[in-house]
Amino acid sequence: MTSRAKFDAFLTEKAEDAGVEVKDRTQVTGIAAHPSGCEVITQNGSLQARMVIGADGMGGPTARTSHLYESWNPTQVAYAIESEVPVGEDSVRNFIGEEEHFDIYFGVSPAGYGWVFPKNDHLTVGVGCRLSELKDAQGLFHSFLKVVPELEGHEIPSPEAHLIPLGGAARVPLATERLLLAGDSAGFAEPLLGEGIYFAILSGQVAAGVTEQACRKDRFDRKSLRTYAQQCQSKFGTDFDSAFRLASASYLETYDMDRVGRIFFSDKRFHACMIGLMDGTVRYRDLQTKLLWPYLKYRLEKLRSSLPSGAHILKADLAYPKT
Repeated sequence: MTSRAKFDAFLTEKAEDAGVEVKDRTQVTGIAAHPSGCEVITQNGSLQARMVIGADGMGGPTARTSHLYESWNPTQVAYAIESEVPVGEDSVRNFIGEEEHFDIYFGVSPAGYGWVFPKNDHLTVGVGCRLSELKDAQGLFHSFLKVVPELEGHEIPSPEAHLIPLGGAARVPLATERLLLAGDSAGFAEPLLGEGIYFAILSGQVAAGVTEQACRKDRFDRKSLRTYAQQCQSKFGTDFDSAFRLASASYLETYDMDRVGRIFFSDKRFHACMIGLMDGTVRYRDLQTKLLWPYLKYRLEKLRSSLPSGAHILKADLAYPKT
């Protein structure tokens, strides 16, 4: 677990150490590809480049102004709303316990889940929902706060909201002449848990390699850059498709958390797989073999009985295995 502000600052420092010129507070207003290069138009003037990698998140100017896509379908997006709650280091240590766990709550959102992630001296508390199913974001958030006992007596700062693409459902163009998209801008967040940092870094590495080859060969046309999408699909795109099917079968489309909880979350192997999915050490193609039996058990039981009535809130304490 890390605070994004600190992590982003760390990455920026590393980039500067490698020779990158950082132009902060420089809003991009347009991008135009020409036969001789790419022009990035900003409020402080224009920049010239042989290639542009857009890593500016959903709704960023790279895709929009280059006309790769204009907007997102609500079925392809999750809405996340969260707050950083200062509780102090002692409270954080009491929360994580000896097993050093974090909490994920299923059943608190009609098409999503809630989370409590421990940081050094605060808890990141939030809830997400598929955008097409969202009716009242503030109401959803405050309802979730009531079921988290660790928040009792603490003041909750105003939450912040952001959109997360659902990989496997988010189908957007990834490349055009002299331009590639990486990270959330390309729809690269895994759809079961919404983890995007690992795949932002991985797609950035792939984009860097493809860009290096394009510059070496002096080939920047769309056909030559097609290899970027092919490599991303090979490395994690197939896993996204599997993950989206799994998410749709469990909580994105249905409300069957009582059965999911009894069969999956009672299995410590599933806990280990969830952790692995978040830190990139387990792929969804591996998950299919690791959890084949509980999945078959779930499907068979679902066929034999009707869905449970009423609302069920499931809290999963996930902990990294001791090494």
